Amino acid sequence: MVKDLREYFQTLEAAGSNDVLRVSRPVDPRGFDVAAILQQLENRGDRRVVRFEKTLDLEGRPTDFSLVYNLFLTRELCAQAIGHPRGAVKMPLSLEFARRGEEHREPEVMDPSRAPVKEVVLSGEAVNMTTVPMFRYHEQDIGQYLTMLAVMKDPDDGFYDISFCKNMYLSPRRLTVSLQRKLSKHLLTILEKNEERGRPTPVAFILGHHPALSLGASALTTFGNDDYGTLGSFLGQPLRLTPSTSLGDDFLVPADAEMIIEGVIPPHAAEIQNPFGEFSRYYQPQVAVPYMEVTAVTHRRKAVIQGVFPGHADHFNLGSLAKEGGIYSEIKRVYRGVQAVYLPHSGVGRYTCYVSIKKRREADAKLVGMVPHLHVHHMQFVVVVDEDVDVFNEEDVIWAVVTRARLHQDINVLKGMPRADRVVIDATVPLDEPFPRKAQVPRQAVESCKLEEWLG
Repeated sequence: MVKDLREYFQTLEAAGSNDVLRVSRPVDPRGFDVAAILQQLENRGDRRVVRFEKTLDLEGRPTDFSLVYNLFLTRELCAQAIGHPRGAVKMPLSLEFARRGEEHREPEVMDPSRAPVKEVVLSGEAVNMTTVPMFRYHEQDIGQYLTMLAVMKDPDDGFYDISFCKNMYLSPRRLTVSLQRKLSKHLLTILEKNEERGRPTPVAFILGHHPALSLGASALTTFGNDDYGTLGSFLGQPLRLTPSTSLGDDFLVPADAEMIIEGVIPPHAAEIQNPFGEFSRYYQPQVAVPYMEVTAVTHRRKAVIQGVFPGHADHFNLGSLAKEGGIYSEIKRVYRGVQAVYLPHSGVGRYTCYVSIKKRREADAKLVGMVPHLHVHHMQFVVVVDEDVDVFNEEDVIWAVVTRARLHQDINVLKGMPRADRVVIDATVPLDEPFPRKAQVPRQAVESCKLEEWLG
């Protein structure tokens, strides 16, 4: 069976699970309907996928499109998306992400006449982005945004690079492309290669597909990796591709997507974007970014548009899960005693990393703590703990910091790093001085205790 967003919903509902909440009243992009509902559900602790079955467009007209949010709200949902057991969502899930990030499945190319995403094709003067629901999420957001995947193709080596990249509505055939010149990103490198030659940059946005694609797009791959092959690894089957409508037959797009927006970025194009409430839970300041001229929109009939609630749990998991496995693999290359890696929600899934190790030498924690900073450009704080500390239990990690770190020598600030100074905290038991043992109830006593007998 071909895996796409619709098949995934059928899987969720066939299992009889209570994972999906359907909202039948129309949501209006001109207000904050979607954000208000998602925030209320979060306040209640409701952790379901939300499907908004009816939408209005930017002019307040009813559409045939529905919306889906919260696909990545829990680690259990992320596990199910890639076919991993929902009961093994700590380090086993991170390691599965790492394994898939190193695999490659060659995609399959199909004729456009058979591609579901080509059921409706709009190009040229027929393109009108006001008909696509886009939303504001926070009170100072400057406009309506789309928040999904961008695809570019390297002009030299022909590989495809895919990453999250939001778009703000500017006009019926123009959207911003959120690539800030001061940040180093793979997509920006491709854009700059084309600009050096005075060429426009083809780009396509994927608004809805099986959630495994979005998780695969967050993997820690190197520049030059063909990301379509990585997405196939996360999907568990070759990704089906089809020629684009307006970008040429040699620019391929996912055939089973719900909607594809195609366009070109003119050389050195710039429009003002932001403020926008981002993953950090702060507004990004106003900045000039490239824009795209939309050349085609193709979609399935009654397309299901996928979105992310910025600065909330599903956004954090998208930024953290694939990176946990990648960081683990990078540490493992230089230090075999690594036990677990976790990027907590308190650090918005990007700024903070907890690592547990089997420590052998006094300098081990400080050396291990450098590795996440080298591979995640947003990283600010790394805390290294002993193997007896559960990195997925933040209370346990903080306990280790306040009881084991010698503050005068175990908090190390890395000065002059890109973006900001960075910190490595060694919260492991020192080996070069006496230290008390951790108090624990005997394991045998706990395992042999049948609580029901005592309470019954």
